[in-house]
Amino acid sequence: NALSEPAIRKIFAAKRRPLTDPLIVHVLDVTDALKLWDTTTTSNSSSDTAEEVLRALTATFWPGPLTIVSLALPTVPPIVMAGTGGGAR
Repeated sequence: NALSEPAIRKIFAAKRRPLTDPLIVHVLDVTDALKLWDTTTTSNSSSDTAEEVLRALTATFWPGPLTIVSLALPTVPPIVMAGTGGGAR
C-alpha cells in the first residue's frame, strides 16, 4: 500500500534499500495513478491540461515500461518518493 508509511518502511527494510532511493509505485490504471499525482500547476496551463497529457501518455504506453514521474499529492507519504516527487508505472 503506497499510502501506508509503515508498509513502505517494511519494503525499504526488506530490500535493504536506502531511504534516499525512491520507490516506483505500480498502479492498475490511470485512475489509480491520478489518485497519487498532483496535476495542479503554477504555469500558464491548467490542471485539466496536465491531466489530459497524463491520460494521453498512459493510454498510449500503458501497460508497458513507461514510468511517469510527477509531483505527488500530499496524501502520499514523502518516504515513498525519497523527496524526489514520485513515479508510477
